[in-house]
Amino acid sequence: MEYQKAMQAIQKGQVPPVVTVVGTEYFLQQEFLHTLLKQFGETDTLDLSRVDLEEQTIDDVLDEAEMFSFFAEYRLIIVENASFLGTQSKQKLTDTQQERLTHYIQSPNEMSVIVFLMPIEQLDKRKKLTKLFQQETMFVDVAPMSEKDVQQYMRRYLEADSLQLTRDALQELLVRTDYQLTNTMNEVAKLRNFEGEITLAVIQALVPRTLESDVFELTKAVLNRRVERAVNIYRDLVLLKHEPIALHALLVSQFRLMLQTKLLSQQGFLEGDIAKQLSAHPYRVKLALQEAGKYPVSRLAAVYQELIAMDYHMKTGVGLRDIQFDLLLVKLVSNAI
Repeated sequence: MEYQKAMQAIQKGQVPPVVTVVGTEYFLQQEFLHTLLKQFGETDTLDLSRVDLEEQTIDDVLDEAEMFSFFAEYRLIIVENASFLGTQSKQKLTDTQQERLTHYIQSPNEMSVIVFLMPIEQLDKRKKLTKLFQQETMFVDVAPMSEKDVQQYMRRYLEADSLQLTRDALQELLVRTDYQLTNTMNEVAKLRNFEGEITLAVIQALVPRTLESDVFELTKAVLNRRVERAVNIYRDLVLLKHEPIALHALLVSQFRLMLQTKLLSQQGFLEGDIAKQLSAHPYRVKLALQEAGKYPVSRLAAVYQELIAMDYHMKTGVGLRDIQFDLLLVKLVSNAI
């Protein structure tokens, strides 16, 4: 179910016995949970239980759900870190647990509400349980929004809010938070301490750039052979206590993404399809495509191969790791790559 439709249903009091919130957009997950809690009245009189599936089992969840409350009309069980429907999940249910869970979902205790919070990126649609959850529970999608959707959400949010941001300030805020709604809303919470209209200059002074955006700028500087800019960005990141090996790994990851998006684009994949194929944030894919489009595959591949070789040198102790980036720049300037 679409997020907004699910929110509207909850606000009308249409709360089903089992709710499944799937996706990694933490802000939307918490907003939905807050709206749901409001339907049950004051939290101090609510019969509320929380079960963390990284520490407990699905049996603990069902034991809680099958009991009737002595204190309130309904029991609410919030199940955190549920990932057993994900493709990369380490949570394995036994046959007995799957059978018990299936039976409960098909015949739930009407006096209990279970909310499964599943911060997973990709569902394993081959599983029978996945199909059961999709068909029999309120299945709420809180996957990361596209760049356009985040913009629209923030504009609607600010229209109904007392916080005043100029148009260019909002744009810069979204860029500095990589168009990720949770990051954006975290910064908005901090900006509430600022009095008056929030301008571009205010955003530039108060909202830091993310490590990912700095690495992307570093990537562009490397490709464009802008040595001075590349050195300045790299040294600033090192001064911020980022380890050279970690920075190099991020560079490798960024070049890999650019190469992958370039190749998939040449095969006819659209931007949204590429994001799904690579399980990458749509905004990151958009930026990678824009930059990769300026260079032939051979150029991207050459730099990528050089980075892979240097990554090997850094991890195996060949040469001094602190000068590996400098060696890369020397090769760039000399057109060796």
